[in-house]
Amino acid sequence: MVQRPQEGNVTWVNFGQRKKVSSAEEARLVTGERVDSKQVLKTRAGETHEQPEFSDPAQLLYNAAMRATDQGRFTRGRRYAEGGNVLDLRVESGRFVSTVAGSQNEPFNVMVLLPYREGPEITEALDMITRQPSLLDLARRGRFDRGLLDILFASSDERFRYRCDCPDLSDVCKHAVAVSLKAAELVDSDPSMVFRLRNLDVNTLDQQLRETAGQRAKDSAAEGSEFFWAGHELPALPQPKVAPMIEDSDLDLLHKAMQTISFTNIDQLRAVSDLEDLYDALTRN
Repeated sequence: MVQRPQEGNVTWVNFGQRKKVSSAEEARLVTGERVDSKQVLKTRAGETHEQPEFSDPAQLLYNAAMRATDQGRFTRGRRYAEGGNVLDLRVESGRFVSTVAGSQNEPFNVMVLLPYREGPEITEALDMITRQPSLLDLARRGRFDRGLLDILFASSDERFRYRCDCPDLSDVCKHAVAVSLKAAELVDSDPSMVFRLRNLDVNTLDQQLRETAGQRAKDSAAEGSEFFWAGHELPALPQPKVAPMIEDSDLDLLHKAMQTISFTNIDQLRAVSDLEDLYDALTRN
């Protein structure tokens, strides 16, 4: 039997520290239970939120807004983002610009500004892409090299800046949160926005890499070149979409094609049926 500390007729019993939680994930954190693969982040006030699965640049935007404000503003900003209060969202040089419908008659003007970059830093990023052309292909698919992302977008320890003309005097208001979340969705759906934010065009960069490929090969073959023996990193192999032809095709187009070589509708239907049978025979395991 465990001896309890006593004083007179009073017994102290420690039932463990109690803490109010707002989600199952936070409860697991308090009890020490393993949390699932989704990252749980804290706002400035210490409250936890479960982060959606975003690409790296989108995560930077999301994390920065979450960590820079309190739970109340973050929650209200997320509701604004989900409720369509962000009326427009534009990508300009080094910033996202938008208007957000709030509690007043006129919408508020909001800016989310990336860390400042100077010309030599952008040149360094371009040199990285020139030396490793595969970095551009990966970036177009949302998979950024860490060093390239640090230069073109922001590093994990840098701060974003927020501007809003609403009456809230906090560093990050709910309107800035809403714009940050919509900007994260935009970057996640179109990774080329990372380049546009630095006045770069992905297609132009790709064309420049192709045009200078011959010169790069000549320079690499020159005596004394650091790439003479090792060469440059090869670009990634193309990854064409693999899909079933008949199932994913527009059968109306196939019927129209068969009409041009068929005398009757019966001939047309038989031709389409024969093609389907041939396809099944060729693709049967």
